[in-house]
Amino acid sequence: MIEAVSAPSKPLTIKQLIAAGVLGDCKVVAGGEGINRKVSDIAVTDRCDETIPVSPDQLIILDGSALRPNSYALDIGLRAVRDGEGAGLVVVNAASPAGLATRRLAERFQTVLLESNAPDLLAMAASARELLLQPALHQATMMQKMLRGMARVSTVEDTLALVGQILGRPCSLVEASGAAVAGPDDAVNPDVLGDHSVIHPDTGASGEPGMVCPVIVVPGEPARFWLVCILCDGDDAISGTGLDLLGVASWAVGSYLVRDRLSGERDARHRLALLNEVVGGGELPDETILAQMATFGWSATGWVTAFHVQLLGQVDAAWVLVKTDAFSDLLQSAGLEGPLIERTDGWSGWVCLPEEPAVTSYPKIARQLRGALTELIDSPETIAAHAGVGRPAQGLPGLRSSLAEARQAAALAGAGAPNRGATVRHIDELGIQRIMLGWYGSADFSRVADAFLEPLRAIDADGTLLRTLEVYLDCQSSATNAAALLGVHRNTVMNRIDRVASTLEVNLFDPEQRLALQLVVRMHKLDHDDHSRAL
Repeated sequence: MIEAVSAPSKPLTIKQLIAAGVLGDCKVVAGGEGINRKVSDIAVTDRCDETIPVSPDQLIILDGSALRPNSYALDIGLRAVRDGEGAGLVVVNAASPAGLATRRLAERFQTVLLESNAPDLLAMAASARELLLQPALHQATMMQKMLRGMARVSTVEDTLALVGQILGRPCSLVEASGAAVAGPDDAVNPDVLGDHSVIHPDTGASGEPGMVCPVIVVPGEPARFWLVCILCDGDDAISGTGLDLLGVASWAVGSYLVRDRLSGERDARHRLALLNEVVGGGELPDETILAQMATFGWSATGWVTAFHVQLLGQVDAAWVLVKTDAFSDLLQSAGLEGPLIERTDGWSGWVCLPEEPAVTSYPKIARQLRGALTELIDSPETIAAHAGVGRPAQGLPGLRSSLAEARQAAALAGAGAPNRGATVRHIDELGIQRIMLGWYGSADFSRVADAFLEPLRAIDADGTLLRTLEVYLDCQSSATNAAALLGVHRNTVMNRIDRVASTLEVNLFDPEQRLALQLVVRMHKLDHDDHSRAL
């Protein structure tokens, strides 16, 4: 015995059926005031006369391919729908559009007249009736299409296109700021991006409703990407199923992002290893280094000007990797075209010119780099960039010296600078600070710094206290700003700083002692970075 299929508790309207895409490429021709009328059933016919059986709230789908232009057949069909208290009339694949008299008649009858195009009228009608009377079956059909389609896709873009095709609505992959990473470039309200899948009334930047599903790249890590589908008014019929489809798609998208991330990290490690060889951390001859540089598309021909970017705040190696392509595009737009190498805490790079740049052009590259960094950092209150630019020099030896100068300039750019936004200094701008750098970067000062910090390192196995001290001093002794960058409470910062002051026996209220301590901490960090690269 076959059980009768009951209609859903909330009957769908004509508007919702149109929004769900089950009526094909459909548009309202006349009688638009009745578009919110509820539909009880759907019937298909190939004739237009008064014998058409029409039930109350029934939507009639008419095969219009055989209708003659300007005939009275549509007028008769409209009258039959009106007399039977039907929901409306859908004319599919009509040879010509409805005439003015027919449209006026539909308006007078207050009967919705729609025109649609569909390659298979019966399949269209079956899909609409399935959604109307058997929503669970329709949802299962959509999910089946999704699962079968997943076997044919292998990229994020293809997955988004598949979801968009099934839902009839474009789907995008966005990051935390609401900017699209893949798919249509629809602006999204970042406030709706959370840890759970939701249907939110204000998903779009202009207040459009939409579906949001987080993409988990690595279990345990917070979501950094979300699948978003902006809905139209009347999309209630697909929203529930759509959220399930986004959930399935998020698994695939997450796996593709992991694949791309691992590939990117592998390439980044190779680039960083070669950068270490360039700056003298390895034992390869220059000829071998130049050959390996060529395989990456790098060059040290002509006059080379290097830069070094040090990131602080709520960033990690994954953030650097994700932002590398965007930063490279910004640099190229600013006129700085050349290699860009990811480090765990920022980037290094350089540009090559055939002729020696004029001294008067030195500030220009600093401005270009600052502009690119300012545009890149979308959270200047929690992320800071201290960057340095070296002087131009020739060939591979010149690249080494320019990179060293850029690193020194970046270290001094952060000394006393606010720990937010972008600060960029050219090595030639530093004046007397460059003289101080001779002592600051000497082996004697390094030994002094190590000896001074030894009591702190003895009780700070994980480096938490030293890191807190570094951020606190860079924030001009502001516990509030340091807490924001470290992601801890202000009282936690103060407790750690009190412990540091007690252990090192320093007075952090004394400006001279603060400056000396900041130099010591920076020297220790530079030595630690050098040691890490050597390994």
